[in-house]
Amino acid sequence: MPRLAQKKSHLFRGLLAESGLLMALSLLVALVVASLGFSILKANLASELPRINELGVNYITFFASIILALAFALLFAFLSSKMINYRALNSMLQASGKGTGVQVSKRFRQALIVSQVAIATVLVFANITLFKEAVSTINQPTGYSVENMQHFSLSVSAPEFPPAEEVAATMTELKKKLLELPAVESISQSASVLDGFGLWALTAVASSENFTPESKGASHNFFQMINQELLEGDYFSEADVKDRARVMIVNDVFAKRLNPDGSALGFQISSNPSDEPFTIIGIVKGVKMPAQTEIPMRVYTPSSLSTTQMTMKLRDQQSVSREQIVAAISDVSSLYALFELVTLEDQKQRRLFTQYTTATTTSVLAIITLFLASVGLYGILSYGTQMRRFELGTRMAIGAKRKDLIGLIVKENAWVIVLGVASSLVVMLGVYIGYKEALSAYVNVDLLPMFLSTVLSITLLSLFACYWPLRQYINRPAIHSLRGSD
Repeated sequence: MPRLAQKKSHLFRGLLAESGLLMALSLLVALVVASLGFSILKANLASELPRINELGVNYITFFASIILALAFALLFAFLSSKMINYRALNSMLQASGKGTGVQVSKRFRQALIVSQVAIATVLVFANITLFKEAVSTINQPTGYSVENMQHFSLSVSAPEFPPAEEVAATMTELKKKLLELPAVESISQSASVLDGFGLWALTAVASSENFTPESKGASHNFFQMINQELLEGDYFSEADVKDRARVMIVNDVFAKRLNPDGSALGFQISSNPSDEPFTIIGIVKGVKMPAQTEIPMRVYTPSSLSTTQMTMKLRDQQSVSREQIVAAISDVSSLYALFELVTLEDQKQRRLFTQYTTATTTSVLAIITLFLASVGLYGILSYGTQMRRFELGTRMAIGAKRKDLIGLIVKENAWVIVLGVASSLVVMLGVYIGYKEALSAYVNVDLLPMFLSTVLSITLLSLFACYWPLRQYINRPAIHSLRGSD
């Protein structure tokens, strides 16, 4: 027994050396990938994520990764040593190498296949679901256009903000200057359609019902510029904006709340009992902001001529540089400076940052999962096929054809693959039951095609893993398998 124990310890040390080498190589690759990933994040997302420049591999993460690598090396060596049937190994040595197929039990190999298929199915399905959700959000129709548009805002370099009348005159002159540029098609003196909305407590005069819709100021050409559809009534006129008329445009969502069975045109809305109420003169189609799932109630009132925010629509294939806008501002007044200049496309991309990140991450993770699953399945099935090479050679020697041997291997592993898929269903059902409230928005009939495509991809991957290790034996004469030749 001491002699046997000594041999076991030698074998464990050998397995530890192998797993340690693999973990060392994995650690090296992981550190390189992490460093490269941090560099990419810093180069592309420095303006999106705060403190991203502080990301990096330091001595804490380095030593932590070494400790984890050692722990995994010990774990894998321990599990590998426990997988070995030492009695069968002893019999194999006494039989000069025959009977190697019993070194690792068939049941254990099948359990590994089931776990590989189950884990791969769950991870690929989850990633595909998140990817589809992100892409659907990115491509959803918004109800407005942001192509060829730029938004800018001004800051005032003065001890006190100038009077509203003076600012309005300056902004009117600035609009004229900018419209002289060949690339500029039109200008709306209002915030970008992608800027945030405010909340406004309002009361319907007729019903005394209270509402809290989102609100935004809009110029006379705001809706026409972004191609937001007018359903009823009229847009604001230049006189409405100039006189700050007590008129209002609402979206169809708010109009339905005000009058579910008819038109809301002419309804009066009050913001303060002591002030003149607003009269609804137009109803526009509701629009979605990027990444928004529902359209809220919204109201629009004439924007102020003294606002220092403007949105420009440019002609096709044209652009206006920061220098051109700065020059136009300088020609009008020295009190103002360009504070921000951004294209509406960039604003839209920024609002969809989470969705783009999710789509990219999940697609990469799905590919990595499939790759790792293929490596794992190939390794397990290749080992099992190698253990049966004498059987395969014998079957070939007595007349078995290639398709018969392929069918034999596939048939024996098919139920294991089915069991793996069934296990994945159990896992996903358990996750859904445990987190039903959080996942209910994602679970619907549309997931069925994605699950079937996931199962199909995993099945094809498993069939490939069954066939590829087998081909080295069925594509050569039987004598090679019978004598164990490579």
